[in-house]
Amino acid sequence: MHLLKNAIESIQVGIEDYDVGTPARLRSCVRSIHAGILLLFKERLRQLSPPGSNELLIKARFKPQKQTNGTVALVGDGRKTVDVQQIEERFESLGVTADWKRFKAITNVRNDIEHYYTTITQKALHSLIADAFVVIRTFVKSELDDDPRTLLGDDAWQRMLDVAAVFEQERAECDALLAQVSWASGVLEQGIKSVSCSNCGSSLLRPIDSSLDVADLVLVCTACGETTDAEEFVPSAVECELGAAAYIAVKDGGEEPYTTCPNCGEEAYVLEGEMRCALCGEEANHECARCGCSIPASELGGSMCDIASI
Repeated sequence: MHLLKNAIESIQVGIEDYDVGTPARLRSCVRSIHAGILLLFKERLRQLSPPGSNELLIKARFKPQKQTNGTVALVGDGRKTVDVQQIEERFESLGVTADWKRFKAITNVRNDIEHYYTTITQKALHSLIADAFVVIRTFVKSELDDDPRTLLGDDAWQRMLDVAAVFEQERAECDALLAQVSWASGVLEQGIKSVSCSNCGSSLLRPIDSSLDVADLVLVCTACGETTDAEEFVPSAVECELGAAAYIAVKDGGEEPYTTCPNCGEEAYVLEGEMRCALCGEEANHECARCGCSIPASELGGSMCDIASI
């Protein structure tokens, strides 16, 4: 039970740090909530570990051990516990469900506040606490078979609930303004929802004027007031939406989903289904005028492929 107790206390401390609101305590809030969720995950693995196995499933290593009856069983080895990747792998093998998408978003915030964000405010952490609220609520109910309010206590749980409700209202307002923009790119329209403020990490970005063309749009962060122009947020949105597919393409040798625009020079030329730049609208020639073959993404901008032009 020590794992569960530590998990609860870590999350409670995180909420207390959030309410204090100083930069140092807000950083501590992120670390504590992230650690608390990881401990909840480990607690589930502890519960599923076979009796007498030295909590096999939460240990990073295990070893075979001969039993008194002559059989051999695996037992946990050492004090080092599983890391995030091992937890995810063991959950998958055991049929344990967790909201990994939201948890990884929390992990990204934790990593970024240590290295990139220059500003951190309570409002900037609304999305993190909202994600944590969903992860904890679902996991505690479905996997730990417990009530999250009872487990965390009324004060901490109500505070998380209140912050999550405020975030959802703010998110809906931002989404409504973003929906008014004529994006002209489905990839951009979806990806913009995943872009975060480079200054504080908040995902609550909204256009100052939704009627402008994409190239002239400026987004403002509702948490810190930082503004971002299209040359910054468009490539980021394209990467958010297609980055995973681009990684797979590089690894497996497939077709890349986006590339550098031959006109504006930004990483915003969407190949998959659009064949145009999400930022400047450039529609390059994709068929070689001499040989009729498709011009490779790296050679866009001319009328012929490199082989035909020799």
